[in-house]
Parts: sequence; C-alpha cells; structure tokens
Amino acid sequence: MVKLEEVSLDHVEEEYTDSDSSSVYSSDDEEGDVDNIESIMDRIWALQDVIPAKTRKSIKDGCSSVYGWGKTGANFLGNSAWVLTTSALLLVLPLMIELEHEQGLVEFEKMQQQGSQMLSQPNGQQQQQTKTGIVPPGF
Repeated sequence: MVKLEEVSLDHVEEEYTDSDSSSVYSSDDEEGDVDNIESIMDRIWALQDVIPAKTRKSIKDGCSSVYGWGKTGANFLGNSAWVLTTSALLLVLPLMIELEHEQGLVEFEKMQQQGSQMLSQPNGQQQQQTKTGIVPPGF
C-alpha cells in the first residue's frame, strides 16, 4: 500500500533553495521522473482496495453476463444473415434472371410483330402511326 512519511517544512525548503529552482512548487511544464508518474491503469488498479470484494464480484458478474449475451446475439445475427443471404442467392437470383430473360423474349416478339406490321401496311398508314408517338404499355 502507501507509506506515509512526515517531512518537516525546513527540510523541504533547504532542499529546494540549494538547487537552481526558484520555486518550491513544480509546474506542469517541467518534466518529472517517469518512475514517479502514476498511470491511469495504476489508479484504476488501486481502486480495487476501495471497492468491497462483494461489489467487485457483482460488477464482474454483470459485465460477464452482458458480454455473454452480446456475443450470443452477435453470433445469432451473423448466422441469420448468412442463411438469408445464401437462400436469396440460391432461390431468388435464378428466378430474377429467368424473369428478365422472359421479359426480353416478350420485347423481342413485340418488336417482330411491329416490324411485320410495318412491312404489311401501306406508306400512308405507317406515317400516320409514327406521328402518334410512343404509347406507354397498358394503353
């Protein structure tokens, strides 16, 4: 733990007046010994003596429980995403490709019918039909 030692004020003043420092107090700008600087982890580690063992155990158990549930949930979501993605690729993608292919065939047949109609109609009717413009599907 921490060992406390009483130091007289005279001793401190003698020590600092002998050195080049003009002040007894150190500022934040000065570089100190690296060994004397306490890290944040050391401070957190020292808190274990302040918090009772029963409370520490309950906090540890709560954190472990939350971590366990989070890990289980993440695994479940990952597996579900994998199953849904592969199912969509195996079932829906071929269906979409086939529907697109069928739509292309319908468009091709429609173009052939329009081509044969243009060839069979006289010139006057072709011009009259082209002046009406494009008709949207369903009209």
